[in-house]
This record gives sequence, C-alpha cells and structure tokens, in this order.
Amino acid sequence: MNNSLKTSVIYCGDCLNQLKKLPENFIDLIYIDPPFNSNRNYEVFWGDTKEKRAFEDRFGAAEHYVNWMTPRLVQLVRVLKPTGSFYYHCDWHASHYIKIKLDQMFGFNNMQNELIWYYPGNSAPKYCFPRKHDTIFFYTKSKKFTFTGSGLYVPYSEATLRRYNHIDEEGRRYKISSLRSHKKEKVYAKPGKPVQDVWEFSIVRKKEERLGFPTQKPLKLLDRIIKASSNPDDVILDAFCGCGTTLVAAQQLGRKWIGIDISPTACRVMAKRLKDVCGLKEGRDFVVRDLPKTWNELKKYPPFEFQNWAVNALGGIPSAAKVGDMGIDGYIYPVDDVSLRKEEGKDLFGEMDKRIPVQVKQHKAGRPDIDNFETAMRRDHRTLGFFVALEYTKDAVREIERANNEEGLKIIHFTVQQILDEEAKVNSYI
Repeated sequence: MNNSLKTSVIYCGDCLNQLKKLPENFIDLIYIDPPFNSNRNYEVFWGDTKEKRAFEDRFGAAEHYVNWMTPRLVQLVRVLKPTGSFYYHCDWHASHYIKIKLDQMFGFNNMQNELIWYYPGNSAPKYCFPRKHDTIFFYTKSKKFTFTGSGLYVPYSEATLRRYNHIDEEGRRYKISSLRSHKKEKVYAKPGKPVQDVWEFSIVRKKEERLGFPTQKPLKLLDRIIKASSNPDDVILDAFCGCGTTLVAAQQLGRKWIGIDISPTACRVMAKRLKDVCGLKEGRDFVVRDLPKTWNELKKYPPFEFQNWAVNALGGIPSAAKVGDMGIDGYIYPVDDVSLRKEEGKDLFGEMDKRIPVQVKQHKAGRPDIDNFETAMRRDHRTLGFFVALEYTKDAVREIERANNEEGLKIIHFTVQQILDEEAKVNSYI
C-alpha cells in the first residue's frame, strides 16, 4: 500500500462518510475532540456560543449525542490498526456516557487511562464549583501498542531544584547525599517529574497560537499525546480537526497525518495554519479534498458557514461577530495595508485604513439588501465594497448602478457561480 497517496490530506465533509475512504487497520493513532454541535457552523467556530447550549440545542439529550457518535466510532475503530491507540477528548457533558460506549467498542480491559487536562483560571460560577478540566479517554485495540509516555517528564518544582542544586559536566542535576558510613555520594535526579494522568496546560492564550476557535486545544497537549503513543512516520488521524492543532503537532514531530472536518472554513483555516506554522505548500506538501464545488451544495450550508466561505473565497477575513454585524460580514485587506501597525481606523500616515467591506447573502439579493449595504459602507466611511449573493433581482442591480453613478459608492457584485467559476477577480478592483 502506498502511504504517500493516503496521508497529508485534509478531507472536507462528515467523517462518517470520509472515513469510509480509508482502508481498514491503517491508522496508528487517532485523536478526536468532537464538538457537541457536530454539524459545526461558524456561529460556533467564530462566535462565543457555549458548548452546553450547543449540546442542548443540537442533541437534546446525551443519548442522542451518543447515538450520533456511535456509527462514527464504528468507522474509527475499523481504520485503527490492531496495535493502534485512540484518544477521545470530552468534558462533563457526556464523558460518562461516552466511556460506556468506548468500553463496549474497545473492551473494558483495553482502557489504558482516564486522563485529566487541568487548565487553571480564576472564574467563579455562582451556583457551582469552577469547571477547570476536560477528560481524555485513552484506549487501545489490543494489549500490544506503542507507548513511550513513561519516558516523558515535566519540569521539577523550584523546591526540588533547590535540593538537586549541583550540575555535572553533562548538564545532569544531582545532590550530595551522606551515607551512614559518612561517605558522600552523588544522587542524580531524573530529567524531570514523570508525566502522570493529570496534565496541567493553560488554555490557548498566546497571540501567535490563538486562532479564535473557542475550543482550540494547546499545541503542547497534542504534542504530548503524539509523543506518547506514536513513532516517527506513524499515521495520525483527527476526524474532527477544527483549526488543525493535531495536524500541526504531527507535522512538527515527523508523523504522517490525515485530517477531517465538516466545515470548509475550518479546512481553509487549517490549510493556512500548515502553511504559516509548518512552511508547507498546498498542492505540493498536502492537499485539501472534497471542498464544495456546486451552487446547490453551497445553498444548503448553514448561513454563517456560507458567509465565511464567500469571504474566504474572495481572499478576505470573516468578521468575528456574526450577530449584529451591521451589514458587513468581512473585510478584504489590500497587500499594502495588511502589515500596518495602526491606530484604530487609521494607518501610519493618519489616513483611514484601506480595508474593503464584504456583504454576503445566501439568497437572491433584492433592493433592500443593497440599501442596507450602502448604509453600512457610509457608516464605515467606505467607498468601495464587495457584495456576494446566489442571484440578484433587477431592482438590486439597478440600485447598484445608481449608487455607483450618483453617490460615488463603488459596489462590485458577484454571484456564487462566478466565484465557483473563478471569475470573481477581486484584485482588478483594488
């Protein structure tokens, strides 16, 4: 089997369907962090919707969530090697239900650990103790599996370092111990404190790592899992990729990888991350497959997912706020404006920045839609804007022409089909 044809791939789609494309007993390590809102749209990705609300709205009860996950778990177990390892990341919403299901699928005796990821913080809920941990269930398919976790260490405390206060020529720490014979002897410390089943990592706060995904996991967390349960050149799978942390960690550690996510926007975000963080080139070093290709496919998208697709397709950046966006769904930043460190609303020369607003409608845009965009452009002090819709009424097109001719507002309008046909040439208007 040619592994090079099967790895370094991001599949866009429901993992229930995408996993069927993978051969049986192919994956060395699987990590998943499935959201409760598993038909993920970017009301969740970019917004501040809480998982609890998403869970209640989407599934209604834990039973429904487990029933939704079960056929996907069947496929995940199928593609995992007999010597493979499986990590399921969850929290208090359904962890106890999921463990019962995993015991059934892997066998009770093949559960290796219930790992606790503790993330410190200062929140203080009014009616409960602060929830400051997630659960990660670690299962294997058999008793023969890769595990190097016993060789992983965390740094010692300051108190321990003070006891082992000598360092030899090889950089090893030691202390001087007096034996009963009054003979002094060097006692060496291990490289650190052995990693146990409670892991402490802060949630992602670093600006250079933070992507805006509310449930983004720290790179250090995935780094530890991959080091503990795989070897170089092993194949790592994340079937709910989100923003691609697993893929980045796998790439940096010299592993092969496969990613799956239902959201095209997520797939584009992780592709950009692989480029920016790992220096990979799309099409040469990895590929993104099964992105939407037809008008009918896009018409079925959740509204916020559709908006993000359109803004990204034009080369823009979607707005973080999806509620009350005041008629602007994203901005396109000209090349000469992206790197400016400017005050709010100003560039380095005291002039207005050059960002260009984008408005997206998942229907046939009418005159009121254009009127609202004109108002938003005036409020944002913009004279150039881009509008995307499935189609346009005649009144909408006439209003665009009138605004362009009479009010000095240059509104460039594209249809979804023009974007799919690569006829939406944004740069020619900037």
